[in-house]
Amino acid sequence: PGRAGGGRGGGAPPFPGGVGPVCVRGRVPACAGGMGGGGQDGWAVAADIALQGAQVVVYVLSGLSVAVAGDRLYHAARYGGAKLIKRGPRAPEKRFQFTPLPDPAAAVASPKGAEGEAGAGAGGADWEEGQFPAVAVQLPMFNERAVCREIIRRTCELQWPRKKLFVQVLDDSTDPETRDAVDGAALFFRNQGVQITVLRRENRQGYKAGALKEGLEALGHCDFVAILDADFKPDRSFLRDTVPYLIDNADVGYVQTRWTFANPNETLLTKAQQISLNFHVKCEQWVEFESGHFFNFNGTAGVWRRSCIKDPKVGGWEARTTVEDMDLSLRAHLAGWKAVFLDGVTCENELPSSYFAYRKQQHRWCCGPMQLWVRSGLSIFRSQIGVLEKLYLFFVYFAVRKFATHCVTLLFFCFVVPMSMFLPVHVPFWALVYVPIAVSLSTVAFTGVGGFFHCVTYVLFENCMSLVRSWAVITGLLNLPRANEWVVTTKTGSSDQKPMTGALLAFSKIGNRIYIGELVVAAFFIAAALFGVTAINRWDFSIFLFLQGGCFLAFGLNMVDADAVLGRADSFKAFASKKAGKLRRQVSAPY
Repeated sequence: PGRAGGGRGGGAPPFPGGVGPVCVRGRVPACAGGMGGGGQDGWAVAADIALQGAQVVVYVLSGLSVAVAGDRLYHAARYGGAKLIKRGPRAPEKRFQFTPLPDPAAAVASPKGAEGEAGAGAGGADWEEGQFPAVAVQLPMFNERAVCREIIRRTCELQWPRKKLFVQVLDDSTDPETRDAVDGAALFFRNQGVQITVLRRENRQGYKAGALKEGLEALGHCDFVAILDADFKPDRSFLRDTVPYLIDNADVGYVQTRWTFANPNETLLTKAQQISLNFHVKCEQWVEFESGHFFNFNGTAGVWRRSCIKDPKVGGWEARTTVEDMDLSLRAHLAGWKAVFLDGVTCENELPSSYFAYRKQQHRWCCGPMQLWVRSGLSIFRSQIGVLEKLYLFFVYFAVRKFATHCVTLLFFCFVVPMSMFLPVHVPFWALVYVPIAVSLSTVAFTGVGGFFHCVTYVLFENCMSLVRSWAVITGLLNLPRANEWVVTTKTGSSDQKPMTGALLAFSKIGNRIYIGELVVAAFFIAAALFGVTAINRWDFSIFLFLQGGCFLAFGLNMVDADAVLGRADSFKAFASKKAGKLRRQVSAPY
């Protein structure tokens, strides 16, 4: 009683506008014919108020989804227009001076210069030692056994005079094998003439920010400091492509290069990550730089001016949030420093193929901006930047992009939408269909054909991750106990030369972890889908609910890892078959 054929009669709006007239099944018999005593009338009034409140929530979330979509579409549209207009000499980085530096290894040093040993490279002109400033490269790491040797090798082979290059390994590792690997690689290149030191702390206070701060204090005279995470693979020309922007432009505080990814096709999880991050590094970062707005330092694959970090108005590295990179770059922006984003200079890195590692990474990336929003709100409005830039930073960058994006995904698409199968609330069709389609297509476009092919997977996976991200947002806003949790994202080396991440049996198992939250949401989606099929005959809507419920089930049972049930079998066989070759290469390496 009280239902009208699944939204097909009684004046109720069709899908997605509810499932019947405004009454609650089994609670408000008065709706069926005005019968009932005072107690029943009280229930009717309470139910009506609750439904009206729910309807207001739906409209508020629909409005927020428009704000999120507007921000996303603005970036995509501006990217397309600016890329057509600002090409070649009109590219945004051309606003800054850039004097190319020769490759010290291929060029001939003048009698006044230094010996100039460095990594091999293409030809170049004569050079003098005075052309190259002292540059330090900091390599923060924690138990990065699979990748520590490779990043040390690549750093030591950068095209820069060895007398002007200082490599500093900030090793907080507690694993003895990792420490031995780091020490062995450092000793090997030290014997080759590279100025490399390993700095270890007695504790991990401040995590990465603490390590970078102590490392900076321990450095000698270095004008510029590059930062590379352990899983990154910079080209040998990395410093020559970035440092000249700092040499020639005294007001530039840092230079950020664009990330690329070594293993996007390893699993569906890594493909979804590639689609999400490609929009950030290809579109968001470039558009913010092109339009003169703030864009954050990504924590790695960039170079800082040391005097910018030490600027009293900036304040150096701080561990007050889990996004020390965004924190420092925001304070530099508020202090008046400029930044350069180089879309044409890339640095490859590895995407986490473990769902557990990905959860920890996303918790840190979503919690930290909320901590920073709370702590820097007053600083933004007290700074000397323009009024419009202040409003943009506070309301668009933080409120919409870092807060509303995650909350809308969880509350609207993962709660309100399936709940509308049970309650007669009106969900605007444009908010349910047109807005998410526009957002999804504008996002996957930056991954090319592969992005469009995996568009549905990306949407389903992003909805699943909204549970972790939204909780991280709440944790950061309220400064809950886990707000300062800093877990290093586990990396396992290149996808085609990966050491085993689990036993062979792991491939046939569901997974070694169970996530209750995802399982509860999966049950909710599947229940809504079954109700839609059996009670109100909504097969069209139920298809989406079944797919999303199944995806939450896969995440809850940890079935999306590379070596779990939904991991790609060909990837598993590939790195399993090459394990012996990988081990032989490690044993035969001189360090």
